[in-house]
Amino acid sequence: MVSMLDLLSISKVYVVGNDFGARVAYHFTMAHPERMVAVMTMGIPFLFKPFPHNLLPEGFYILRWQEPGRAEVDFGRLDVKTVVQNIYIMFSGSELPVAKEDQEIMDILDPSTPLPQWFTEEDLTAYATLYEKSGFCYPLKIPCR
Repeated sequence: MVSMLDLLSISKVYVVGNDFGARVAYHFTMAHPERMVAVMTMGIPFLFKPFPHNLLPEGFYILRWQEPGRAEVDFGRLDVKTVVQNIYIMFSGSELPVAKEDQEIMDILDPSTPLPQWFTEEDLTAYATLYEKSGFCYPLKIPCR
């Protein structure tokens, strides 16, 4: 990233990171503080050490989706649009998505739960169309595997 900034003659930047990108933003900020104006992250707080997963509840989505094939089977029971809808609804709530022992993550949500106000049906269709083409394999690798 520094080489790209140098090539473009950009001396200082604002860095914004979301989810896994938050970690990248933190590390860039620590490695190159002289290049920073500010950093903003969403989703993952800064941690000096990796978070101990043994503190998470057994049915927490990251633990479930780390198991090879589990998310793929869970998602495969539903059409892509429903999976995307469920994910946006679950992660816009105030509670962590934790499944019971006999549940999968996609089973947590009541199917009649409406989309968040900030996420339109058009947004849902656009994202679902993209995931129908690419699948969920790569997105699962970033935060979970």
